[in-house]
Amino acid sequence: MRLVLIHNPGSGDDDHAGEHLIDLLVRAGHRVTYYKSNTLWHPALDDNPDLLVVAGGDGTVGEVARAAASRNIPITILPIGTANNIAGYLGLSGTPLEVLVDGWARASLRPLDLGVARGPWGTNRFLESVGVGLLANLISEIDAGRASYVNELDGRNARLTAALEVLERVLKRSTPLTCEIELDDLQLSGQYLLIEILNFGAAGPNLPLAPHADGADGVLDIALVEARERPWLQQHVSDIRRNPSSVTPLRVHHARRVTLRCEPCAVHLDDEMWAPDDKNIWVEASAEHAALTFLIPPV
Repeated sequence: MRLVLIHNPGSGDDDHAGEHLIDLLVRAGHRVTYYKSNTLWHPALDDNPDLLVVAGGDGTVGEVARAAASRNIPITILPIGTANNIAGYLGLSGTPLEVLVDGWARASLRPLDLGVARGPWGTNRFLESVGVGLLANLISEIDAGRASYVNELDGRNARLTAALEVLERVLKRSTPLTCEIELDDLQLSGQYLLIEILNFGAAGPNLPLAPHADGADGVLDIALVEARERPWLQQHVSDIRRNPSSVTPLRVHHARRVTLRCEPCAVHLDDEMWAPDDKNIWVEASAEHAALTFLIPPV
């Protein structure tokens, strides 16, 4: 196949250097055009490659997916990031890269929705989630706060463990937000610690917020935690640290269209933050059904 490989060299370790990845794909018989994720790779999509290969974490996958949406170019992932939420949902996380590449000849195509969020910032697409409250506070703390050391740690497990420790600390001091939410025809209002509008169910440092979500049904999953549920949420986060596969899921609603209004607060769109100047925040979200196609090898 004619491949465009988009690689984030800041993800993974020395075994995932660009030269190693190119050699892996060439040895499998493919023709490879290589780009680092921080270079001008977007024009390569105009050449209609057979496959877009993304070697990186959720941020890189999301950037490529947004650019490739509706172009009818299949995408596949070589997951070398920290959380790898997208690859995990697609069943690709934890498999050796050589096994994934060898399986492309027997792979199937799988659709995935893309979220669309409108707000004071304009219109943005999101692959994982958009939200306010706990996860937005966590991202701010790691990206620009006292927990910036998390991204500097060596090893995926060390970064995930540290991020969950920061999450527990952030939760203890999180101030509830007064919000109004409209989920299709359902009206909800109250004080919330966490509101996450999810495309496929996972977000943040491997948090299974809606583990039964279907990322290709044209419906968004909305995880809500009210202020009065803080003790339960603290126990929930503690359980995730011990055994994420055995935790009790959060309360989740389903809607094709979501409208959120709340007092001034930071909003995250995937891993990007938007800090408002406005007194009131509003977000309108929906799902762009089957906007993406992923190549999924048997594993």
